[in-house]
Amino acid sequence: MHAPRTSGLAPAGKTRDNGRMKPTIFVVEDQKDLRESICEELDRSGFNTVGASHGEKALALLHRSGSRPALMLLDLLLPHKDGWEVVASMKADAKLRKVPIVVMSAVPPQATSLQAQGVAATLPKPFTMEELLFVVTRFVQPEKARRT
Repeated sequence: MHAPRTSGLAPAGKTRDNGRMKPTIFVVEDQKDLRESICEELDRSGFNTVGASHGEKALALLHRSGSRPALMLLDLLLPHKDGWEVVASMKADAKLRKVPIVVMSAVPPQATSLQAQGVAATLPKPFTMEELLFVVTRFVQPEKARRT
């Protein structure tokens, strides 16, 4: 079972793992099984993940962490604060406004709406883990891929 890992975050969206830096990706998804599957796949692929079940929790974790993640995977239809409210809050925060946001949605919004809101990309649901990794690696490389 995946538990959110929020301690030990380092600047610029990376965490230490055996002395190496791993990019941190926030996964905000209210469907527990999907959130855990995404986190497990990203963990196996060389990323550190922090999972949140709704927008309010994600924003609290972001502010508590003291650093910014390398990427945010964000569902739009969430309880408490929806995905658009999370996007607006992040874009209004000087520390978080440059974090790339990938929206995950069964009904993806129009590209013009995404650009206007500052969203980097969309990942239509349902998606495969290969599609997830393809989109994620457009924005951030896993730790093991960066070793020389």
